[in-house]
Amino acid sequence: MNRALALVALVVALGCGDRRDDHDDHDDHRDHDDGDGRPAVSFTRWSDLHELFVEHPALVVGRPSPMAAHLTRLAGHDPLTEGRLTVELRQADGTIVTATVEAPRAPGLYVPAPVPTAPGPCTLVFHAAGDELTVDACVVHAAGAALPDEDEEPAGRISLRKEQSWLTDLATEPVAAHPLTPTLRATGELRAMAGREARITATAHGRLELAKTPPVLGMTVTAGQVLATIAPALDDATPRVALDADARAARAELAAAEAQLARSQRLLDAGAIPARQLEEARTRVEVARARLAATSGRLGAYDASASGKGGAGRFAVRAPIAGTLVAIDATAGQTVEHGAPLFTVVDLDRVWLHVDVFEPDLARIARATTATFRVDGYDELFAIAPPDGRVVTIGQLVDERTRTVPVIFELTNPERKLRIGSFATVFIATGAPYEALAIPDAAIVQDAGRPVAYVQVGGESFERRVLTLGTRSAGRVEVKSGLAAGERVVVRGAYDVKLAASGGAVPEHGHAH
Repeated sequence: MNRALALVALVVALGCGDRRDDHDDHDDHRDHDDGDGRPAVSFTRWSDLHELFVEHPALVVGRPSPMAAHLTRLAGHDPLTEGRLTVELRQADGTIVTATVEAPRAPGLYVPAPVPTAPGPCTLVFHAAGDELTVDACVVHAAGAALPDEDEEPAGRISLRKEQSWLTDLATEPVAAHPLTPTLRATGELRAMAGREARITATAHGRLELAKTPPVLGMTVTAGQVLATIAPALDDATPRVALDADARAARAELAAAEAQLARSQRLLDAGAIPARQLEEARTRVEVARARLAATSGRLGAYDASASGKGGAGRFAVRAPIAGTLVAIDATAGQTVEHGAPLFTVVDLDRVWLHVDVFEPDLARIARATTATFRVDGYDELFAIAPPDGRVVTIGQLVDERTRTVPVIFELTNPERKLRIGSFATVFIATGAPYEALAIPDAAIVQDAGRPVAYVQVGGESFERRVLTLGTRSAGRVEVKSGLAAGERVVVRGAYDVKLAASGGAVPEHGHAH
């Protein structure tokens, strides 16, 4: 007995109120024959909003053709639970037969029953939820004419009933061409930019007292804002001389680096050295500037604290830069030693992404200017590209232990989503963009060591496809073989389809009805 007629007979007999909750109605009642005997016809259509899966007996002039129409919202993969459905049967002689049902018999299931009046080619148009889905290849058979045999399900098809799939977090999308960029995958860590992080330490030995408005993690501070005060112990020795020496050494180091850069530029212009040496000289200048900024900040913090001495004889602990308070290492009333860590302030408007690249891959990223990356907690990909992002430097020293070289990117962080210390999966662009068939990473399942995807070939039918993959870019993977443009690949819930293929139970998660 064919499934379409058994389903329609079941729904008409039981109605929505008696519908079982075990989601196996189709299988348990296939032997319930309504006496019609017509072969079943099924088809599936997709719009931008809905999936329509219909099963019905072959269309014959003068005979009602009850249609089991399953309607699914693609956003969320939910069955429609309310609203009218109208089907128009547009016949060869130009007449239109209309059948309307005001509401689904069960969640997602409508049963309109048009009665054809003229034989020949026809078109079915379904109207529901403000959408229109068309089937332009149907046939109405003359009364008494021989009917074609019912099509057999091709071998290897995976069956997942609508009642099951509606309980899973399932989504499909058409296979299509997407812009891809060859990339190198690496790991990285978000760090504060040099000169944009201040680790505030105690400038005297004494007892710590917090400001009137106590500092709290995550608060925004301004440059010079008092975070705490220190009541100094007697005979406290000032470290001003040591801080001043550090600052002088940093200035001397910067002057030497700038002189070397100028000399390297002259030698390069004369053709006496390779361009690589000039880049190394520029890197040394940038590092020296960062060190000078850090030492000057510490010296400024001490001087600002010292200026806080008054009648109370206290040192003011001030924020040397504007930014976000990301660490508090002391408590009110605590006795602190000179140099003990107290607070950390970071300017999060711009950050560095420190990426470790393996030595054999350095040639591929030598001219890199852009990258994307993903951090835990966010589904989106963050982009690094001019003018807001840039490559700061590609290191010249290979780590003896890991055999990697540091590559540093700089980028903006306007919404403060990126946090210092977060690990990142990084995709560094290594070539020019191009278009190719591609699917999301989430659509790929590893099966016996091979990449596999599942294609929805019908409302309740899926196929397993072994893939040959290419470039990975921005969360998508190039498909060189195994899929064709226009096919609908499972992009969410592929593992559930794999369980159905192996005969395992599909977990009942997601949306219950």
